Amino acid sequence: MIRYERNEQGEIVASADVAVGTDRRLIRVVLGAWTGDALDPGGLRGMPVVALPDPAWTELARRGVLRAGGHPPVLLLPADAPRLGIQLLVAYAEGVDVVILERADGAAMTLARVLAGRPIPALPLPDEMAVRRLLSTCEVDLDVPVPALDGASRADLRAALVPLHLETMHHLVEVDPRPAFDELQIPVEDAPPAALTAAAAGVLAGRVSVRSRRWRPHSP
Repeated sequence: MIRYERNEQGEIVASADVAVGTDRRLIRVVLGAWTGDALDPGGLRGMPVVALPDPAWTELARRGVLRAGGHPPVLLLPADAPRLGIQLLVAYAEGVDVVILERADGAAMTLARVLAGRPIPALPLPDEMAVRRLLSTCEVDLDVPVPALDGASRADLRAALVPLHLETMHHLVEVDPRPAFDELQIPVEDAPPAALTAAAAGVLAGRVSVRSRRWRPHSP
């Protein structure tokens, strides 16, 4: 259950008890100005939100969503939008099934989780420092898609993940990135790691959206 209140500036502030591993944390996030109808305490109800640090791979992530999710409604938003929380809630209320946040950071993923969404990061591999920056300001644990690859490519990707110790905080989920590449009709071989993680994040978001649609209040 999400609680909404106004701060001294008149902006909406959302707060929720969020499960992080075996603990629960009360997290508050500022959503921005809002004068419309009362906001849904159910928030995003599990809607997947792809956190994409590098917009160069937006189309791969989007095509992964479309192929794996049966072409659901997808919205692209900049993570630095001044009223990002409000925009996410309005998008969900208007029937959007998946949001892709461009130039996302840990704060944006925390916000999505407080609003009962499911943030899915596209790790900027193989840049270890960039991955650490992305996750350093995230207050919640995440389902992190790891591209399911074969042979040497798999070994190289796993080697890049080892020093990050992601499993101590997050949940690694192997995801085949090929549906995104198939949708674009481009080969997956020799794709850079960041492209593979963006594709995998989109595919995972698409699959999640199929399940999430069953629980939308206005679903038939």
